[in-house]
Amino acid sequence: MQSKTKPRLLFFALFLSIMNIPQGSGQNYSRTYGVFGKEELELQQYAQDTEAAAVVMFDFGKSYFEEVGNTFEVIFERTTRIKIFSEAGIPWAEVEIPYYQEGQIKERVMDIEASAYNVENGEWVRTQLNASNAYDEKINNSWTSRKFAIPGVKEGTIIEYKYKIRSQYKFTLRDWEFQWRIPVVYSEYEIRMVPVYEYSFLFQGGSKFDFNLSYEDRSHPRQFDPAISGTIGQVYYEMVHKYGMKDVPAFIEEPFISSGNDYIMKIDFQLSRVVRVDGTSTDIVATWELLVKELLENPAFGEDVRKSERLAQGVIQSLQLSQGTQTEKFNLILDLVKRTYNWDKQDAIYASKPPARLMAEKYGNAADINLFTIGLLRQAGIDAYPVLISTRENGKIKYDYPYTHFFDYVIILARLDGQPVLSDATEPLLLNDRIPPRCINDKGLVIKEGTIEWVSLECSFISEINTALAITLSPELELKGDIDVAAYEYDALEYRINLSDDKKKIRDEFEVREFPMDMDSISMEYLVERDMPYNLHYVLNGKPEVVFDKIYVTPFLGMTTSENPLKQEARTYAIDMNFPTKRSYISTIAIPDGYHLDFKPEDRRISNPMFEFNYSVASTEKEVIVTFDYTFTRDIYPASEYPKLKAYFNGIVKKGNEKIVFSR
Repeated sequence: MQSKTKPRLLFFALFLSIMNIPQGSGQNYSRTYGVFGKEELELQQYAQDTEAAAVVMFDFGKSYFEEVGNTFEVIFERTTRIKIFSEAGIPWAEVEIPYYQEGQIKERVMDIEASAYNVENGEWVRTQLNASNAYDEKINNSWTSRKFAIPGVKEGTIIEYKYKIRSQYKFTLRDWEFQWRIPVVYSEYEIRMVPVYEYSFLFQGGSKFDFNLSYEDRSHPRQFDPAISGTIGQVYYEMVHKYGMKDVPAFIEEPFISSGNDYIMKIDFQLSRVVRVDGTSTDIVATWELLVKELLENPAFGEDVRKSERLAQGVIQSLQLSQGTQTEKFNLILDLVKRTYNWDKQDAIYASKPPARLMAEKYGNAADINLFTIGLLRQAGIDAYPVLISTRENGKIKYDYPYTHFFDYVIILARLDGQPVLSDATEPLLLNDRIPPRCINDKGLVIKEGTIEWVSLECSFISEINTALAITLSPELELKGDIDVAAYEYDALEYRINLSDDKKKIRDEFEVREFPMDMDSISMEYLVERDMPYNLHYVLNGKPEVVFDKIYVTPFLGMTTSENPLKQEARTYAIDMNFPTKRSYISTIAIPDGYHLDFKPEDRRISNPMFEFNYSVASTEKEVIVTFDYTFTRDIYPASEYPKLKAYFNGIVKKGNEKIVFSR
């Protein structure tokens, strides 16, 4: 049960310490948990972003090491305060704390506290969270999220929360995001290092910190446990590093971005060396060569492929592979795996079970299935290798830092008659020589003995949706639109996975507000035939716009893009469309009896290496034919092309929604 108390609220002039609080904007706001300044309580909007639904008043993180037995554990603490301005900011009171569990490593979330502060009858009232109301939700086999919702939150509420995480995992410390999807007044991260572990750090999204301080804390001498040092009473001092940022703007995540993780302002720490008390040290995976070697020797990676290869003969003997070409063998094996083994939707670079168990249970994670498939391909005489990748959601790989931590998925590289082919056996509705859109993300590392090879994951072929409309108007001016849609490549995959033959989902996807869909008219073709387009037919009915003796018809019935997805004035990161796309529309409009064509939009054409655009109108006495197509010919555009792309989208919106006018 939540409790409500009247807090002791202090109104004071905040003392600014040069050591940990920089001068500047927001300097009058309290940065003490449970203590508020008058300006903070009365704040109704954030001056530097008046449209913000909420603002982070402060966000403090701290990591330090504690000796436990003969090793160290890492304690991470976080303290955060947020001011809610509008109803749209209320979801920021729903807090998620991800924590890691794998093998003997079991992180623990501890000491959760959270409160909401509101004005009731002229007084500020505190509503506290009962920590027992927090619950766990599994993210994947390694990550779980502790979740809680702070009670009593509404417009004007101040919320704050704090917690700790105790971790045995020292390879990577928690990264610290200075930037949120809402503005941040002040963010600070402190890390207290012990002389046993050395870390390298990556700072992303900014050129420098607003505040940065490093010093040896000689005020608190510590002693090594004899089990660690081998001696009694050996003293050491922590190295303290503090990093601060103030007035950080909200991160705007527009469409066409691989992952916010690639661009958001943050700092990330990776263990680079373990130093023993006697002065000797061990580098932690210092080269890509060493990383590849360790993976090839790993029981859940390289050894898993070798076991799969030994078991393969019994799996593929029914396929009669001896007479086929390499491409035919490849397709037979991929088809066998796709129809026999089910992906459990877990991304992974390590197998979760031995191949024999996978064969018995018929399901597994991405590594289980793809490493197993590589073993089958090798047994069939096809050169095949694992490729480590980072999915789009996970973010791009940092090529200067050879850590498996940056990867979260493994796919297949096969060489067929000397030509490289990338594949993923987890997607039965995907062509065998394709990888899923979630995997198209820069480059992948080929895990092959004796060499370091990177393979491009970028997609050069075009995915396309063709839409044909036949529009008729009855004497009563009732409009009927017969619609045929054909989707190819990744667009076809998306429709097969997300729509299939579900008529309700199809209606939700394609129905236009002014023109209800006739549910009985819906029909589909090629729901599972991967080498054919996904075909869809349906009928829309409604009334056109009629003003006096004129009929206004939008040729594509509102099916084209109605709003420019690019809204920022400028953009500092790439426009990543995942793959090239083409959209084609052709609308044939029968001229109603007693009417003639009064107005038609102007033709327009654009052709350059980055974009194609064609719009034309042709007419006879009986019908008007409007043709419209546009193609984004690249998968990725640099930020410098953003103004052009924004202008192109404006043209798509304008031309796609222009109207044909008929008069009596």
